Amino acid sequence: MRIGTFNVLNLARPGEECYPNEPVYTAAEYADKCAWIGGQLRRMAADVVGFQEVFHEDALREAGAGVFEPGSIVAPGADGVSGPRVGLATRLPLAGPPESITDFPPGLDVPVEGLALPLGSFSRPILRARVLVGAMTVSVYVAHLKSKRPVHADTTDPSDPREAALGKARALIRRAAEAAALRFLILDDLATTAQPVILLGDLNDGPRAVTTDIILGDPREPHALYSTHDITTRITGQDVSYSHIYRGHYENLDHILVSGDFHDLNPDRIGEVTRLHHFTDHLTGLDEDRATRAVSDHAQLVAEIRLRPPGS
Repeated sequence: MRIGTFNVLNLARPGEECYPNEPVYTAAEYADKCAWIGGQLRRMAADVVGFQEVFHEDALREAGAGVFEPGSIVAPGADGVSGPRVGLATRLPLAGPPESITDFPPGLDVPVEGLALPLGSFSRPILRARVLVGAMTVSVYVAHLKSKRPVHADTTDPSDPREAALGKARALIRRAAEAAALRFLILDDLATTAQPVILLGDLNDGPRAVTTDIILGDPREPHALYSTHDITTRITGQDVSYSHIYRGHYENLDHILVSGDFHDLNPDRIGEVTRLHHFTDHLTGLDEDRATRAVSDHAQLVAEIRLRPPGS
């Protein structure tokens, strides 16, 4: 089974605005972008792919045409006016329609020493799908957490170094709150359904970041998640991967996390992660001024999972 994640970088229909003051795609740019996305999907050859930064669901379907069946590509809420959404494409059947989750689950607003998480919703809704793998149901989550871009009020001066520090702190607080809310959703799933879990996403932080660690949980817990990056690094003895380059800094912002059901050190596993592919060729020499918007500024990741025969 091959599972992938793909930040498509602001996929929108031609002539329709993504963000204020950002040029819209021409018909030619849109055609180039759809062709590039389709080509990458063919290279990835994944059974399930989670997408980020989708502005129009029909644009994602057009980009994936010929690789996935039209009815197997969804991006709930991607209507062009609700901001960027996440999506899913699958060659495997679904147990039901995917869910779009906006509100935080209960329990995140409990104050400790006077502090609480003062947020109640995801900036970009989470997608949850129940994917059928043979006789087994796997809960697949697609996420795009708050970026490191500072959060400023319109009345503030972002060039003020104090306001710059506050803006970054606000972004971190939101990303941490979203990470905790996502962890709560996954814990509820693991406790009530006992279904294996796979998380595909641009988490906007590295494998060792606190926000990523919040989602993973303590590895000693029965409901911990595990990074395919860490699993394959241990298997190969090498860690030279990256999924994003910004101002010369190489980062792993894109992740595929799995429940212990797919960890090779778990004697009761139903499969094991054997390899993690990073599709990075297009990032080499990518101009930060974005001379072309046809390609993404993120790598695509694909994890290979070898399933064990039933009863083994």
